[in-house]
Amino acid sequence: MASSGNAGSPPVTSVPARSGRVIMRDIFAGTLGGITVTFVGHPFDTLKVRLQTQPMNPPLYKGLADCFLKTIKWEGPLGLYKGITSPLTGQVFFRANMFFANAEAQRFLSGYGTRQNTTKDYFIAGAIAWGSGTLWECPIDLVKSQLQVQLTRERTQEGYVKPFNTMSGCAKALVKQNGITGIYQGFMPHLLRNIPAGSLYFGSCEMIRQYYADKNHIPKSQLQIYHNLIGGGVGGFLYWSIFFPIDVIKSSIQTDAINKNERKYKGIVDCASKLYQEGGWRRFYRGYSPCLLRSVPANAVMIGTVAYVTDHLRV
Repeated sequence: MASSGNAGSPPVTSVPARSGRVIMRDIFAGTLGGITVTFVGHPFDTLKVRLQTQPMNPPLYKGLADCFLKTIKWEGPLGLYKGITSPLTGQVFFRANMFFANAEAQRFLSGYGTRQNTTKDYFIAGAIAWGSGTLWECPIDLVKSQLQVQLTRERTQEGYVKPFNTMSGCAKALVKQNGITGIYQGFMPHLLRNIPAGSLYFGSCEMIRQYYADKNHIPKSQLQIYHNLIGGGVGGFLYWSIFFPIDVIKSSIQTDAINKNERKYKGIVDCASKLYQEGGWRRFYRGYSPCLLRSVPANAVMIGTVAYVTDHLRV
């Protein structure tokens, strides 16, 4: 994570000069962060997607605990990791791109080290990082979500037959049906979530890390591990607690039929309208509990991992 201090205060950190080694470090740190967040957070994500996209009448799951127990009963513990191949494979690209973009945006906004980053810079860099990351994250989430909801459809739709069983099979079906743009089903709600949420995520995280650095009169690279864990946990909680309704719309569109003629939703507005008709404003908070349970530990571990690698890997 690019190190910097508050504008107008004595600099306690310096923005690292741009070099090939620094860029590779940022990419490597982001990749490791993505792997850790996937293993910690995927079981919660599976429960979230299944609760978000289950039919209303009758619902398959009565709540978070029921969804968890039925998943274990019907698929075993590994059912919680349904579809993990897609996000785990994609993290190499998505998180690496996102953390590199965040660090590069911070370097650019600081004039490549001619001044210290301001709080505003952190929020702008976060929006750029997560916005650009959508290009990678959308296909990953689409494949993952399509695989995660197959159990729900098997249990609620008589005669349902899985159209694919693997990540590659899903990707091939998407491209065959709609061309290369097929892997970007749900891109717009994804982008509408990621830009403001990513800004708040990285902005709040860096504010907290800078607060502890200023309080202890040290550069951020010397923060204790728990300081970075707190920053990541708070950033993750704010991201998901505030922007969850947009995620429900995104998940609904991404788990819709891949055949355009068979889709239930015609777009973002149509999806939001139909979801509201199903259950009012509460419909936009289905799956909220597993999401919040995931948000703090998963993001704390991710930021902690990235910060540790960035601060300790010499370049």
